[in-house]
Amino acid sequence: MTGYIGYRDAAALMQHGCIYEVKYGMGVFRAKSLMEAEGVLHGFTARVGGVSPPPFDSLNLRLGRDDPEENVRENFRRLCAREGIEEKSLTIVSFEHGNTVLRVNASDAGRGYCYEPLPACDGIATNDPAVTLVTDHADCGCIFVHDPEKKAVGLAHAGWKGTLGRIGGNLVALMAREFGSDPVRLIAATGPCICQKCYEVDEELALRFAAEFKTDACAYPGRSGKAQLSLEAAAAIQLMDAGVLPEHITLMEKCTYENPETLFSHRRDRNGTGDMAGFIKIA
Repeated sequence: MTGYIGYRDAAALMQHGCIYEVKYGMGVFRAKSLMEAEGVLHGFTARVGGVSPPPFDSLNLRLGRDDPEENVRENFRRLCAREGIEEKSLTIVSFEHGNTVLRVNASDAGRGYCYEPLPACDGIATNDPAVTLVTDHADCGCIFVHDPEKKAVGLAHAGWKGTLGRIGGNLVALMAREFGSDPVRLIAATGPCICQKCYEVDEELALRFAAEFKTDACAYPGRSGKAQLSLEAAAAIQLMDAGVLPEHITLMEKCTYENPETLFSHRRDRNGTGDMAGFIKIA
């Protein structure tokens, strides 16, 4: 990418928006491109349909918070029943807010959920149908990647640190290295996250994004000393820099901050909140 005009033209080729489905009282956001692809199951959960009390109401999917563990596990059981996922297949990244990505397989099934956590990572990929990749979110970005030819999938938790560190590009590179994935054949999508209008950061951080991605499409001027940051634009740019075609990228463009009925947001709900989950598996 070489600047805002280049990104604007590329963005016109991308798919925009998401499909929201409610079943058994639980909502899931999906990208149309991944729904239409064969051999993959993916989604990003809404906050409704679980058993957690306020401020985690109600489908909180983050273990290790003040919400009792039995609530979170019941919420995961409900999600697995809704999606037809084997609960013991859930494999959750270890949330270091970095850009490390790992390959996982059947021997890792259940890590971070039933068994010990994975090594430090915010992204994971697999070509093993025995594994369901899971990330947790409540403003940070989510990046889905699917290789329909090699039958492989990847998933990343992308806060500003991971996004600036090009975790999406690292995920594509890992899939190319481990599975022989050709980036031009990959299908990718971002999940719901805090939008540029609602994500105010220090101007210094915005300048770092502009320098890294060589464009002003990621950050826009805000109040004095501040800027507004677009995690989705930065994710799309790094995916394209890694070789993913813009027409194979979907930006869900669903803001966590602006949708309190369906999505948690740490920035909005500063007194505590739950987490949604991104998930993807080979079907």
